[in-house]
Parts: sequence; structure tokens; C-alpha cells
Amino acid sequence: MMKQYSLKFMVFLLLVLNLACKHERVVLFAPNLNLRPAGEFINNNYEFKLFNAALKITGLSEILNGQGPFTVFAPSDLAFNNMGIRTPADFQKMNLDSLRDVMKYHIVTQRMSSMDVAKKTVDNPFNTLLGHPVLLSLGNDTDYDFYINGSRITRKDIDLANGILNTVDKVIKYQPVTVKKYLESQERYGIFVAALKKFGLLDQLDTEGPWTVLALPNSAFEQQNISKEDIEKLNPASFKKRLFGTYIFKLQFFRSDLLILTKSGGSGEYDPSGAAVRVPIPGDEEYSHGMAGYNLFVIKTDYGNYPIVRETTTGPADRIDLLFKNGIIHEAGELVIYPEEALIRP
Repeated sequence: MMKQYSLKFMVFLLLVLNLACKHERVVLFAPNLNLRPAGEFINNNYEFKLFNAALKITGLSEILNGQGPFTVFAPSDLAFNNMGIRTPADFQKMNLDSLRDVMKYHIVTQRMSSMDVAKKTVDNPFNTLLGHPVLLSLGNDTDYDFYINGSRITRKDIDLANGILNTVDKVIKYQPVTVKKYLESQERYGIFVAALKKFGLLDQLDTEGPWTVLALPNSAFEQQNISKEDIEKLNPASFKKRLFGTYIFKLQFFRSDLLILTKSGGSGEYDPSGAAVRVPIPGDEEYSHGMAGYNLFVIKTDYGNYPIVRETTTGPADRIDLLFKNGIIHEAGELVIYPEEALIRP
């Protein structure tokens, strides 16, 4: 009888061990059948009627109904309105290939949420259907300080059957040209380009970088009665590098990065422990340039926090955070160094 019980126990034990050794197949991503796929969700959401129209015109809506996974950064209708796009018919006036590239840039080729971005970090790359990464930044407050290419993510981590959707307040773009090429193509910056060229600062903006340029529109020079002809008359050997070197940083930053990276402490807004960016001007280290809040400023390097020589704001919204092959451009409002202030005196 004991042998019979022992045999039954051994059979039972073998069955338990066999079951314990069976593992469920690990699935990195499985569609949630209780939710809509991205394309269908966008199609049925009134807030995204223009984004939906752009996806359909470019053939991307069907892709977003596929298995994925995807993370979609969907511009609201207001974001398109701010670009002058009011109705789906406006897309018909655009180059289809260019529009498709812009839309592809809003689609990340993996499922990622705000939890996948470390707090107090900037410019974390995630690849897109376009083949060029978007750059995500996150502050301390995941509900407010979450950005893509400098644009605020206003709603985050909406679950879809095949990924995640976020809402953004701006149509994001990547332009595969250098900072130099873009500046040269814009008559708005004609005097600024002439100044950079005259002072030997332009050609470097065709190199790898990364660069951030605070570009001055023609109106900034005209406020000081400076024309392109006046620039041509200047002798670069007679001026300190800060005259136009002030507007070029050998580093890359979106405007939102400045808020995330601003350090606590210090005795003032421009304290070196408070300003997000403050570095000596190359070739003219007696002066430093930097960014505090959204302002570009110039200050004497060894004079602590004050006095500020001058400062200017950046903007408007459609002329900041412009991402290029080798850097970023923000438009600056006014000159922060006047020619007479940078003269080399005997």
C-alpha cells in the first residue's frame, strides 16, 4: 500500500514540475482589442479634424490603423490654424511629399509614454517614420513640463489599441538643411546674414555644429538705422567679437530646455547658478552671453550678475525652435550690442 501511495505522489510531483516549467510567451507589444487603433481614434475625434485630413491625404491614416506600435503626437486644429490652415482644402495647395514628411515626423515608431523620459532631461531622441528623431524633454511636472522639439505636449499618454497618442500645441517640423542655408534663403534676415558674412561668422554655420543662432530680423537693424550698406562699410578688425558673436552659441537648445535646465538658487535672474546658459563669447571672453527665461542677454564676465549690458526677448512663436540639420534658430527681437559699444579703442 505504501508503494502505491509513493507512486501516486511521484506522478503528482512530476505533473506539478512540468506545469511549473511552462512559461508564457513574452510579447513585447500586443494590440489592445478593447481600444481603437490610432488612425480610427483620430478619425473619430473632432479636435483633430485637420490632422486627420492631412493623414488621409498623405496615405498615413491606413498605416496608423496597422499593428504598430506607434506613438502619435497629434497637433490640435488650433495648431494648424496658427499656420494659416483652416480647412482640409488648404492641404490641397501644399506639396504632397513635403506634407507627408511633416506628418511622418509626428509619428514615433515605438510605444513610449512620459514614463520613458527621465525627469529634468532634455532632447531625448526617439525615431520617427520620417527617419529623423524627435527630441523629447521633461521637467519635474509631467502634466505640464513635457515637450517635443520645444513644443508643449498638452495631453499625454492616451492609450490606443496599437500605441499611445499625445496632443501638441504646435505643428513640429524638421528641415534637412543647415542653419546657414536657411538663413541665406530668408530675406527677412538679409542684414543679419550680411553681418555674419562680413565678420567671418557665417560659414561655420554650414558645419556639423550643433549651433543655436538668435537671428536678428531686418527690423532690428532698422530700429538702429543700420542698413546692409552700413554693414558693408564696417571694418571687422576694428570691432570686438561680441558685436555679432553674441548671437551664436556652439550648443543646441530649444526654448523649453531653458526652463527645464534653469537651476535653483542664486541671488538674481541672471545669476550663473540660475541662468540656463551663460558662457564667455568666443574670442571676446571679457563678455559673456546667455539665456535666462526666454531672454538673450550680454554681461561682463567678471562682474557677477549685474549690470546687464542689454537683453532682448525671443519670438514670435512661429519663429522659435526651428530645427535644422545642424542646429536651431530662434528669432531675437533687438540688437543687444551696438557697433559703437564693440569698437576696439586705443
